[in-house]
Amino acid sequence: MSNLQKFNQTLEDFNQEVEQLKDVSGAFKKLQQLTETYSSIILQFEESSKTLVKIYELQKALQEKVDNSLTEIESVNKQNRTELTKLIEDKTDQIRKENKEFYRDLESTIKIKLDDNKSEIKKLIENERNQIKQIFEIEFAKNTKELKEIIATENRAIKVSIWLISGLTFILCLLAVIKLWA
Repeated sequence: MSNLQKFNQTLEDFNQEVEQLKDVSGAFKKLQQLTETYSSIILQFEESSKTLVKIYELQKALQEKVDNSLTEIESVNKQNRTELTKLIEDKTDQIRKENKEFYRDLESTIKIKLDDNKSEIKKLIENERNQIKQIFEIEFAKNTKELKEIIATENRAIKVSIWLISGLTFILCLLAVIKLWA
């Protein structure tokens, strides 16, 4: 090989090396960008972790406040329930006493009025009894008369039905006898 060819070969080899160096340089730049991005992401993760810790602490504090509030509400509720129960019992007793007094007064008033009107009530009851007795006697007489008429009508209908059934039975028997002989 001549020197020129060797030189050309060397130039080509250099060109290839230059291309490879360019590729390595591009890959290095990409790697450097990825490293910077990775560092940025790590910083964001650290900030997010700090923020998350703060949020967790706030949430924990709020949860404690809620728990304390619920405990306080429960104790107030128990106290109010006790007071309400006592108040209901007191008012119920008061109502019972007032009712007893009212019924005693009512009973005495009714007794007085009943004693005053006893003879009038007896007269009214006797009059009502007599009127009801007369109404029953009149209605009983009417119903008895109507019942007798209905029974008489029904007896006639039953007699006619019996005669018809007997006649039909007799005719059927005759037909059966005739069929037997024929």
